[in-house]
Amino acid sequence: MVARAPAMPMSSPPLRELDEVTLRLAQRGDERAWRTLIACYEDAVHGLIWRLFAGRARHRVEDLAQETFVRVLRALPRFDPRGPASLRTWMLTIATRLTLNELRRPEMASLESVKEPVADPTATLERRQLAARIGAAMAALPPYQRAVVVLREIHGLDYREIAAVLELDAGTVKSRLSRARAALRAAIGTDKEQ
Repeated sequence: MVARAPAMPMSSPPLRELDEVTLRLAQRGDERAWRTLIACYEDAVHGLIWRLFAGRARHRVEDLAQETFVRVLRALPRFDPRGPASLRTWMLTIATRLTLNELRRPEMASLESVKEPVADPTATLERRQLAARIGAAMAALPPYQRAVVVLREIHGLDYREIAAVLELDAGTVKSRLSRARAALRAAIGTDKEQ
């Protein structure tokens, strides 16, 4: 995998799925198919983990992305493409659970948020300030609320898929998303007035 720039991606990765033939080859252990699979999904996995960390412990993002793919490749022969989850959702589930488990570790819970510079030097001051407020507001959310927001707003998963990823019922997903959105609105609005 390629080393990443430290700036948090602001747009969602393009939705791309692996073709059925390449998936079957990857399930049989074909290394070329594995490389294609990783290339197809590494931006989505990396972006999800990055956003869930919300600027904390950058050094762990790449490690967790690699661990995600190690687990994916080990379990891939048992993945059923006709099952309830798409390959993308299944992989994001693995990445989400690994990251949330990492965030539960005591040393991770105590880390302070790190403000990341905006990568676009031509961005207006107002846009940079808004991005900083959004980043700080996301970092302040509890990990499970942050996960719901990232999976819904960035990766476009529906409530049922998010519920499966986080092992919750859809009503809990909706309430967590509602609370997270309210907290984000309040934090961005409060910071704006200061």
